[in-house]
Amino acid sequence: MARTLRWGVGLLLVVSLTIGAFLLLPFRTWLPGGTVADVPTSQVVNGTAFNRLFPEPDAGDQLVFTQEKRGFSEARLKHGDQVKALLAISDVTTAPEARRKFEISDSRLQGWPLVEQGQQATALLVADRFQVKVIGQGEGLNAEQRQALIGRFNIRGLAALEPVT
Repeated sequence: MARTLRWGVGLLLVVSLTIGAFLLLPFRTWLPGGTVADVPTSQVVNGTAFNRLFPEPDAGDQLVFTQEKRGFSEARLKHGDQVKALLAISDVTTAPEARRKFEISDSRLQGWPLVEQGQQATALLVADRFQVKVIGQGEGLNAEQRQALIGRFNIRGLAALEPVT
């Protein structure tokens, strides 16, 4: 009896998955595949290329990479067990609306537009394509410290970065 039940459950699962696949077929444009936000993956920089451009941590600090995907890489700057800041680089080719906040910026860092986003975040737009962002955590970092940390990224290397096809 148990064997028959297992076969029945297995068959039901296969039939359910098959029906589910056919029901989702009309929504295939929403499903992940060869694009990132309607941009072909060949035009978006892979997150692994960003990792080498993050700043070297100070003595006693460590940089822990937490997320990496096409168009994005994120790391936590930790001192002991405490997270001081989140650091991120993103390819805004996939999110052109992210560029808008830089259009009214009067501040510059190494020639690129810089914006403060609330009390804890600072962002820089490099080569009109890459957003470098530092978000203070816990007690956080003040704006000056966040800007200094952004300045330690390899901005020149980031500006020269091209997607690998």
